[in-house]
Amino acid sequence: TEQNMPKTTASQAIELTAVDRSGYEQVLQANVYWKRGADNRARLLMHFEEPADVRNARFLIIENEPQNDMYIYMPGLFKVRKITSKRISSSVLGTDFSYEDYERLHGIMTDLKAEQYPDDVLDGRPVYVINSYPGETSGYDKIATYIDKQTCVTLKVELFERGHQLRKTLTIDPANIKPAGDIQVPRALVMRDIRDKTETRLVIREIRIGDPLDDALFDPEQLKQQEIPPILEE
Repeated sequence: TEQNMPKTTASQAIELTAVDRSGYEQVLQANVYWKRGADNRARLLMHFEEPADVRNARFLIIENEPQNDMYIYMPGLFKVRKITSKRISSSVLGTDFSYEDYERLHGIMTDLKAEQYPDDVLDGRPVYVINSYPGETSGYDKIATYIDKQTCVTLKVELFERGHQLRKTLTIDPANIKPAGDIQVPRALVMRDIRDKTETRLVIREIRIGDPLDDALFDPEQLKQQEIPPILEE
């Protein structure tokens, strides 16, 4: 929720473990940089470090109206591509997260009609329930979000495709919610694809709040050659 977002910047070193339906695991490591600009709009950069075949791949979101601007750079293609609304539901590097899921995960959302439903209890914890209905460009027609009253952190998200078919669930164990600066941050979460019987586990290995981040880091024109500051020490 908005009150549990960093005020200026956040940097995270994350590990993603994508598990296919046969149980095969692929592990990716990335750094994620988030900044709220002087124009009050958020920007997010993901920079992949492992495995070797995706090293230096970059994914950039710039908050905009009526929809966000998204760009991807794949080293093998040597060029920056803008992600169109047709590709917003595509998987990011074989994980269960789509480009759109990353927007939502980091609170960079546009075009949402939301309604608050009666409060509920999830695994013994009181939660607020918000149902939102994305616009035409979304891969979903309904999103149900369960927000922990105690920490203001989302504990569960249900993502429904057209026809109100439950497609994915995002779950967070409250035991994995820890403070970072003056906000509460889940250090681990799981995205499950109900239809494809796959899942991706996301673990935050390191998080920093309020570190200075250069605006150039979020410039699409410099996405290909930008020097990316390390988060974890070698």
